[in-house]
Formats: sequence, structure tokens, C-alpha cells
Amino acid sequence: MLYEIRNIRQNEGEPMRRWFIDDYFDLVVWLNNEEEIQGFQLCYDKTKNQHALTWHKESGYMHNRVDSGEDKPGKPKGIPILVTDGFFDYEEIAGIFKKESRNIDHHISELIYRKILQYSGSAFRKDRDRLAVRQAALDYIEGWHEGNAAKIEKSIHPELARRSISVNPKTSGSDLEQMSAMSLVKTAWAAGKRLKKNLKNEIFILDIFENIASVKIETPAGADYLHIAKFGGKWLIVNILREPTSENV
Repeated sequence: MLYEIRNIRQNEGEPMRRWFIDDYFDLVVWLNNEEEIQGFQLCYDKTKNQHALTWHKESGYMHNRVDSGEDKPGKPKGIPILVTDGFFDYEEIAGIFKKESRNIDHHISELIYRKILQYSGSAFRKDRDRLAVRQAALDYIEGWHEGNAAKIEKSIHPELARRSISVNPKTSGSDLEQMSAMSLVKTAWAAGKRLKKNLKNEIFILDIFENIASVKIETPAGADYLHIAKFGGKWLIVNILREPTSENV
């Protein structure tokens, strides 16, 4: 259960700090002279995989992993620093915080609980998601053109299906061709030998809603429409619909 460390040293020229701890959380709250909350930093899962959610009234959210500086063999322990690292299960952390914060000031616990839940709609999370979605699309298309199976494999879900429309030379009708994730990875090397490398890729993020996204990729070799979803904090491609240009059919 969270409890307050009393009489902590205040830093001159900075907002007043209050500090609360338990076995799972470290919480620092910054307040102005009227004791209105200006920001907080909530460190959680301290003993296993420590991360920090930081919120400021002016600058909004940040979510980072805490690098303790202890995992560098042969070097003295460093100062803990915040490094970019990702997925924040805000619903789970909000639930744990609500139980562990029952004994601290109600106006503090309620605001922080609310801010944890509001993280899902924050600009910080949306920007990070857009970068991750774009990277998944880029890894797929670059991996395909380079014949880099490893790059493709890290961007796709094991249950992926890639489909394309082709013209049947016997009937002149349209056929639907389908390729599994395993087949896509296995044929990446051959495709890389056949296709031109370093093709210009244009990636258009059409939409992102919570944990799903729709993306279009255009290259001189064709166009791909991707469905991408977040699994355990990682964005992976689950569906691809491809239309090659006539010379690449």
C-alpha cells in the first residue's frame, strides 16, 4: 500500500514535491503554491521491469523504461535514466494503482488514476503508434525488395495472409492468389533476387484506431494494402492485399 515519505528535501526554484512509495510503485507529485498538481512521475514494477509514466500539465505524457545502470559488466553502477521503450498496459496499471493508493490523499489518487486511464488518447501514445505502424510497413516492403527474410519475419503475424489478384492466362479471368506468413518468409530471398532493390517506397497511414491500423504502400513494383494490429505492445501485419504493376505480375 502506498504511503508518503515525509519531510523530503525540496529543490530550490522547483515546484514542491511529495513522494509516495510501496513495493510496486514510486510516485512523485509536483504541486504549485496553491497545492494544485502540476505533474507526476509514476514508476511501476520496480523489482522486475521498471517503467515510468510521466505527466506534466504543460507538456503532457511520456512513458519510458527505467535503465538502472546495473547491467553493464565491468563498469560501476550508473545513474538510473529513462530510455525509450514501450508498451504501457494502462488499464492493468490503473487497476493496481487504485488498490494501492487508498491511503493517500484522495485528490491526488483520483487525478493520477484518471490520468493513467487517459493515456490511451494522449498525443504521445498516438505519435509512438504512428511511428511503430510505419516501421512495420517499412520492414515488410524493404524486406521483400531486399530479399531479407528476417526483416519481413519481424513485421508480420504468424497467421498473416497475403492475397493478390492475378489474371489467369487460360481463361483471362481473375484469380485470387494467397500466401501464408511462412511462404512469404521462405520466398523473400527469391523475390529479392527478382525485384529491384532500393525502390522508392511511399507509405500512407490511412487510419489508426486503438490497436488496429490500415496502411497503403506504393512502389514502382505495385501497391500493397496492409491491416496492422498491436499484439502485446508490438504492431504486426495481419493482412496484405497486393496489386503488382503489369511488368511485375
